[in-house]
Amino acid sequence: MRQCLIVVLLSFLPFSILGQDTYNIDSLQSVYSQTDNDTVKIKVLERLFDNYLYKEPDSSRKYYLQMLSLSREKNFDWGMYKGFLYKSTFYWAQSNLDSVIASMNNALKFAEKLEDDGKISTCYVRLAMAQSNLGNYDEAKRLTYKALEIAKRSNDWEGLYYSYYRLGNTYYYKNDFDNALANYLKVDSIFQHHERKEPALAASLANIGQIYMELENFDKAKTYFLKSKESYRLMDRTEGVMYIGYNMAKLDFNKGHFQKSIDSLIPILDYYSNAGNLTEVSEISGLIGASYLKLQDYRNARKYYENSLETAERSNNKILIASGLIGLAKVEKNQGNPDKAITHLKKALKIYDGMNITYNKSQIFKDLATSYSEIKDYKSAYEYLQAFQSLEDSIIKVENVKNIHELETKYQTEKKEQEIALLNSEKELIEQQKNNQQKLLLIGIGIVTLVGIFLFILFKNRQKTAKKLEELDQLKSRFFANISHEFRTPLTLISGPIEQKLQSGKLSMADRKDFEMIQRNSQRLLSLVDQLLDLSKLETGKYQLRVAKGNLGNLIHALGESFQFTAKQQDIAYKIDVEGLQEAWFDKDVVEKIMANLLSNAMKYTDKGGSVSLKAKRENDKAVILVENTASSINPETLEKLFDRFYQANAHAEGVGIGLSLVKELVGVNHGSIKVDQTSEGTLQFEIVLPIAKSAFKKDEFAEQSFDEAYVAPSIPTAFSIPIEASNDINEDDDRDILLLVEDNAEVRQLLRNTFTGAYRILEAADGQEGIEKALEHVPDLIISDIMMPKVNGLRLCETLKTDERTSHIPIILLTAKAGEEDQYKGLSTGADAYITKPFKTRMLETRVKNLITSRKALRNRYSQEVILKPKDIAITNLDERFLERVQKVLHQKLTESTFSIQEFSEAVGMSRMQLHRKLKALTGHSASEFVRSQRLKLAATLLQNSDANVSEIGFQVGFNDPSYFTKCFREAYGVSPTEYSKKNAS
Repeated sequence: MRQCLIVVLLSFLPFSILGQDTYNIDSLQSVYSQTDNDTVKIKVLERLFDNYLYKEPDSSRKYYLQMLSLSREKNFDWGMYKGFLYKSTFYWAQSNLDSVIASMNNALKFAEKLEDDGKISTCYVRLAMAQSNLGNYDEAKRLTYKALEIAKRSNDWEGLYYSYYRLGNTYYYKNDFDNALANYLKVDSIFQHHERKEPALAASLANIGQIYMELENFDKAKTYFLKSKESYRLMDRTEGVMYIGYNMAKLDFNKGHFQKSIDSLIPILDYYSNAGNLTEVSEISGLIGASYLKLQDYRNARKYYENSLETAERSNNKILIASGLIGLAKVEKNQGNPDKAITHLKKALKIYDGMNITYNKSQIFKDLATSYSEIKDYKSAYEYLQAFQSLEDSIIKVENVKNIHELETKYQTEKKEQEIALLNSEKELIEQQKNNQQKLLLIGIGIVTLVGIFLFILFKNRQKTAKKLEELDQLKSRFFANISHEFRTPLTLISGPIEQKLQSGKLSMADRKDFEMIQRNSQRLLSLVDQLLDLSKLETGKYQLRVAKGNLGNLIHALGESFQFTAKQQDIAYKIDVEGLQEAWFDKDVVEKIMANLLSNAMKYTDKGGSVSLKAKRENDKAVILVENTASSINPETLEKLFDRFYQANAHAEGVGIGLSLVKELVGVNHGSIKVDQTSEGTLQFEIVLPIAKSAFKKDEFAEQSFDEAYVAPSIPTAFSIPIEASNDINEDDDRDILLLVEDNAEVRQLLRNTFTGAYRILEAADGQEGIEKALEHVPDLIISDIMMPKVNGLRLCETLKTDERTSHIPIILLTAKAGEEDQYKGLSTGADAYITKPFKTRMLETRVKNLITSRKALRNRYSQEVILKPKDIAITNLDERFLERVQKVLHQKLTESTFSIQEFSEAVGMSRMQLHRKLKALTGHSASEFVRSQRLKLAATLLQNSDANVSEIGFQVGFNDPSYFTKCFREAYGVSPTEYSKKNAS
């Protein structure tokens, strides 16, 4: 029996417990008792429910009931929705599908009341899953399409993938593998687009594997099972890994390795038995029973089939009940009990009636026919065999025809002997054979007719598909043409006024740099639009070559020279060697685009101090162009993907990944070839071969006139910025706050520097690694960092600095182009203090920076009001609290020693003098020496209040050697002399 029941469970559980960590129960209960926020209370109850669902189900029941009670009391619709949602999860774990449906219908009412499409879609998906497990596939399909419609309307991609996944399962149950596979592949496509991994993706891969297993393509099945297992493993999904183990055991069963299948299934059965998952226990027991049946161990086969039937009945799973009955029927039949086998089979058939499961019903008909034949009830056997025939989709096999002949002969002979005892049996047999031949002829004609109709429908469908594809290509071409026009118009309106401004001599240097930056980026955007338009033309076959005679060598050399500035800027050794291409036939526009993309790509992926070379030469009637650059080692799989559209070998590099794809298409349309290899010297080499003889091109590929001999290279927009001088010198006499800017794009870095210069001292870093090093060295007051950067990204930078005691107090603002909520949660979970999406408004960024620094200063002011150092009151993080406790411990031991120096202080704390100075300055507003003096004076003030010692003695006790200096410092801190302070407090 083909099932995906465990996959159904896996797709249900992500709403609740899969992959959840065990929360601290005491902490959660403490939060619940202390908060007055109803939303927080519901979320705490969710966590508690998750912890207990499989460990202590009765305890988990208490928490969903508490959700409903609290929400009902407060008239809280969102809480009521959550309560019924988790109630359904509880009953799902108990395999009580009727209660699941009732709970989800209640949840649906509140989701509709909230007018939340996402929640409504979730309810329909869950209802479909429950109906599917009850065998109500048409209802499951209807509910899933409702969920899909809502997800499309609200642009909810998560709802889309759950709906497509659910449809795939529904078609799978009905043996419609084509539609099942199409929906599973849509799930895979959605996840690829959003670069996410979820249990539904792994489950889809597993189901694709099951389809290939049913089609007996075991190698492909194993491949998809292993992909699914790896996905589950990376997500730490034990349930999923166990499920794939079950499928691998089923694969062994289909290959005839029955004992191996049993050995694999026993521990998996124990796992699901301990979890109380009745559905899974039933299906796995059934497969173990089938394996023992194949090994003719009927005692164990009966044992596991009975266990499968019992657990299926407990979970009210009709499909598995029927499966258990069929298994027991096979055991009875093999042990010579056809009557008992018939009883089991008829019960199973009754379950399948009305479920439209053709495959399983046809198998039951076949088994009933053979069982009735064994008890010599040939009439019933014939009827069930006829029923089996009517359900079969493929051509009747020779063996089945033989069975029909034998059963018909026996039945007709028995009937004739009863009616006409004296009829000659040999004559009867001849007549019956004639009748059978006529029937076979009619069956053959019917089959041929059906095949003809099928082929005709298939032909018409292919015609429709081809027409639709043609219309789609035309639509796509129009879209690219329109979008190109729509982009060009605003770009023209941007670049025109900018060019006029740049021609003016009245611009300040700062304004000129800003306008030049705008101009470069508008040109770059225009270049991307042109590349997309070219790709569209190439796809539809509308790209027209314009070949003419010209000096190809001059063109390539000029194009190469246009990258000299970029090479110099990046400290790249750049060599150009062009020879023997004075006269050639070529398309100038194609060559320009090929060379610009290849050289731009080489410069982009070559590190500082690397090398790039351009060589071009004539070989017979072809131009051979080699572009080579130093690059880190690239594996063969990555090399193969370099020409794939939108693929980028380095996720942190700028660009969208269409350049090399365009190059490959242009080389192809120019009748040339391109390949890429990694040389033994560790360089990456692109080799382009282009025909340059006139005979290589078609008549309609020639331009009307030749190119000019003199060639000036066009301005090629690249992703590289102009060199920007970054000042990282910090004047210690300057008391302005220090701001560290970490951004790999030099122009964005310049924009940030221009925004904050004047109000802050500025440090800059071009990547995350450099940012970490400068943060540890200078301990700035605030850090602004991009997320997508080479070497170390912004998330890693934030995590590193927030977990380092030297820098844990520094507020960090993350900048990113990713605007999704989950991306924001991910950034904030690393400890970031703010998360701002690009493009950002500088005023908002300035306000965020000012507010964060102001809040830190408020903590420093609190320190000045404390008589005793209290780490919890002025610490920002747990690390800061531990740091202050360690400082307090050192001061407790050393504060009264007059020889206690700042060097000794920094060594005792485990930081450099600079780091200690900056850390204390950030937390208390005092330098290290000021902090020690402040602590001594606070201790002196306490002693003056509570001690009978004179002023000089107290000064010596707290570490002051000079009484007059002590008196001076005390007066500066408290506004009175020590003597006056003592008298004032004594009175």
